[in-house]
Order: sequence, then C-alpha cells, then structure tokens
Amino acid sequence: MALIHISRNKLKAAAIFAAREDIRYYLNGILIESTPLQTRLCATDGHALFCAKDDAKGDNDGAFTGIVPNDTVKQILAWKAPYKGAADLPVIITTAADEHRAEWGGNIAVFKLIDAKFPEYAKVVPEKVSGDASYFNPELLMRCKKAVEALGTNKLGMFALKQGGDGSGIAVFSVEAFAVVMPMRGDKADVADVAWARAALPA
Repeated sequence: MALIHISRNKLKAAAIFAAREDIRYYLNGILIESTPLQTRLCATDGHALFCAKDDAKGDNDGAFTGIVPNDTVKQILAWKAPYKGAADLPVIITTAADEHRAEWGGNIAVFKLIDAKFPEYAKVVPEKVSGDASYFNPELLMRCKKAVEALGTNKLGMFALKQGGDGSGIAVFSVEAFAVVMPMRGDKADVADVAWARAALPA
C-alpha cells in the first residue's frame, strides 16, 4: 500500500500528452512512479513524451508504479474546486492490491490501473541535443504551450526549446517538467537560405 501526493497542475499537463484510444492501450493513461522521496508523472503518444517530478515533503508513503487510465484522469480534472485556493491542493492517491482511490477537494474516484508495462521513458530522454534546426509538427508545440499554461509556469505559455536536428528536441517548461518532442523529416534549412532578404531586389 502506498500514499501518493500529486500536483493537480502537473497531472493536467501530463494529460495533454497522453494517447487517446491508441491500439497500444498502455499509452492511454499516465504513468505514476512514487517513493517517499519523489513522485514522477509521464505520458506519451509516441510523438512527444511529457515528464514531471514532485519532490516529496515527507507526505508520501511506500513505493508505487502504475498507469492511471485516461478516464480516471479526466474525472479528477473535472472536479470543481470547493473553495478559492483549493486548486493548489494535491491529488492524493491511495493504492491497494486491486483497487485504488484518488481524492481531491472532497471528491473521490475509485479506479483500477491499466494492466501493462509503460515504455522505459528514461531511454527516450536524450543526454544532449545538437542544437541543429529541426522540423516540428506545430500541433506538438501547441501541446507544449498548453502544458506550460496548465503548469502555471508562464502566463504566455512560453517555453525553452532545444532542437536536435533529425533527433529529438527538448521543450523545457520548468526545472520540474519538460517534454521530449520527435521531429518531422524534411529538407534541411539553414541561415544561408534567407540571405536573399538582405540583398536588393533584382533589377
């Protein structure tokens, strides 16, 4: 049995990156890993991976790993705050052998985990990126903007993006949350390709 405290804002940001009705059913939810020292949330649809952490403050108990299904996450995020300032309250998850419970603001959801193994996300996070220009699907970058807004780290939804050429890029939202974004394949572009704009129009 474990007791886990989760930031509702981080849960909301993670939900933006979770797959929807994917044949890889283990992606249709959010991975939660927890120890007494730290909790991590991860979600992916195979095109972008979101990861966030919360350093525990002595309020976690036991170790836990499991995938919370999208329907349960949606239910949690639909709960209305019972009073002003309640949005900052953590979601508390209590785990048991076959059934788990999520509580927030006086609301309770009983659920079962997705019975599967989540991909090894640590292998997807690059140790370094080249900085070379990449082609990104704008929809993935819009997800990053929405994640920043959900996290509340920047009112304008701004984030740092480190590109990796044909390799993965990293969108950094804060010291506790980021996304790995897969690039699209395309013709290489370079600064030299815009040199024409500095020259006079041809006669």
